Amino acid sequence: MWTNLGKQRMFEEFFEASSVNATRFMLQLASALPVPTDQVGWDANLSSTAQVGLVSASSIGTSGLEVLRLGHAAAGFNVSSAHELGASAARAVLQTAGDVYKYNGPITGARYVLLTEGAESAVTFDPTAAEVYAWWDIGQDTNIATGNTLTITDLSLQGN
Repeated sequence: MWTNLGKQRMFEEFFEASSVNATRFMLQLASALPVPTDQVGWDANLSSTAQVGLVSASSIGTSGLEVLRLGHAAAGFNVSSAHELGASAARAVLQTAGDVYKYNGPITGARYVLLTEGAESAVTFDPTAAEVYAWWDIGQDTNIATGNTLTITDLSLQGN
């Protein structure tokens, strides 16, 4: 059984230390269909962007938005302990100062936001074969017209 301190340390290792082989993460958009390859639906078994239908956004295509690790930039995932939350969990929340996580339209059929592995450089990043660490359901298929934006704020992961 994880202790509360163990949960906090796990998030710190993942988002702030060196357990993941990259200096950054990526936020990518995916559609609800097709259902992830070899899966019944969207669940914890999703492991790669190769299993899903990535959604393109103006100027960045399917490659997504860069999220640097916390020691490298002001924006990134901030880890809170159970004590700080007043709860029996630890949480990692995406810091979105200045609304830096904006996708420009046109965007068609975005349903999920994926937290995926990044790479040491944009040259080596393959958006269609990245490991998926977490995903969030936007709630419905989302279309954004040209000239409008989809802003991602306050994504949260909690270790219970």
